[in-house]
Amino acid sequence: MQAQDTTAIPSGSVQDTASLKQLWSGMFNAWWKAGRAVLPTFLVTRLLLIVLTYLGGVLFTVQTNSTFALNGQSLLYNWYHWDAIRNLTITTQGYTDPAYTALFPLYPVLIHLVSTPLHLDILLTGMLISNMALLGAFMVLFRLVEEEFDAGTAKRCLLYLALFPSALFFFTAYNSALLLFFVVLSIYLLRHQSWWLAGCIGGLATLTDFTGIFLFVLFLCEFFRQEGSILRESWKQHKQAGFILGLPLVASLLIPLGLVIYCSALRKPFHDPLIFWHANADSRPALLGGLFTALHTLVSGSLNTFAATHSIFELLILLAMLLLLFASWKGRERLAPTQWPLIVFGALVIVYALLVPNQPGVAFSQYDPLPSLQYAALIFIPGWLIMARLGRYPWVHQSYLLFSTPLLAFLVFQMFKMLWAM
Repeated sequence: MQAQDTTAIPSGSVQDTASLKQLWSGMFNAWWKAGRAVLPTFLVTRLLLIVLTYLGGVLFTVQTNSTFALNGQSLLYNWYHWDAIRNLTITTQGYTDPAYTALFPLYPVLIHLVSTPLHLDILLTGMLISNMALLGAFMVLFRLVEEEFDAGTAKRCLLYLALFPSALFFFTAYNSALLLFFVVLSIYLLRHQSWWLAGCIGGLATLTDFTGIFLFVLFLCEFFRQEGSILRESWKQHKQAGFILGLPLVASLLIPLGLVIYCSALRKPFHDPLIFWHANADSRPALLGGLFTALHTLVSGSLNTFAATHSIFELLILLAMLLLLFASWKGRERLAPTQWPLIVFGALVIVYALLVPNQPGVAFSQYDPLPSLQYAALIFIPGWLIMARLGRYPWVHQSYLLFSTPLLAFLVFQMFKMLWAM
């Protein structure tokens, strides 16, 4: 008889393998659940925008009683305006205009990397990337809000964000969806103490848009909230142990590193690493000039003007953001004490939108004094959390949907006709 192999597999190895499989299975199931939860909201809102594209693209272009038929590309290019033009120009030609440097490079680079080998239309590629980034952002945001609150709050948060009037930026070739994805993913990783991954994602956010730099402050707040007391105690007892525990702080430097990389790339062609900040600086208003211009417009003339309408719309966004920020701190639905870093991040987003009121790469206009608020609202995370919590009251939920949805459709049609500066 042939001797049998009696070599035994260590029980510890079997347990470790089983634990690892269970861990991966749990992670997969959690993200699969998130995907299934967000998919209805994502698909229905995308379908809504496609229907608006069809109706607006045809009825605002084709003459009455005409038999002329548009092709699919003509309908698609109703979205080719404002930042979409600038992003796609950067994709194909680079930074030919110093003003375009206000649009950071990661999003145009991704469009180039996808469209070139696949020979896809660059606008279609940009829109696909934006919508895939939005789907990813929705999944991460669902996980984040579900863990912090509950699944119902998470679903309302996604719905309200998807139907916000300026959420049309998520559908076209703007960097807004990609920025949202990196912001919520970095926040999610920070809440789970994945410091190095959070730093890497934060660096990508900074390469997408300047506002990504605020994740650096959020990183520091979150790190010291979670590790501060342990770090101080370890430093008192043994400085070497304290140094080791504080080592993840180095990961926070990956966030401003994204800005350093971009500035280094700008130095050679423009001889000014901060050209993105200096471009259009001459037309930039004085401190809080955009806010004062908007208020002055309302009190100095008729409300039935282009400038007054823009001012009213953007001041209402500002008012809502300020009220929600206050509610996140002191209101009945306020955030938990452990969530205070999110309030800091939200405050930074508001302050930046007021200090730099004009949209990227465009000179300040007294006729549209606060357009940055339309972008800032989309990454105003504490506000969306509070709004989702308030949404459990039926009258709040129904009122939001009744006002926000038609406003979204209105702004889509305004973009098609280039009647609303964005």
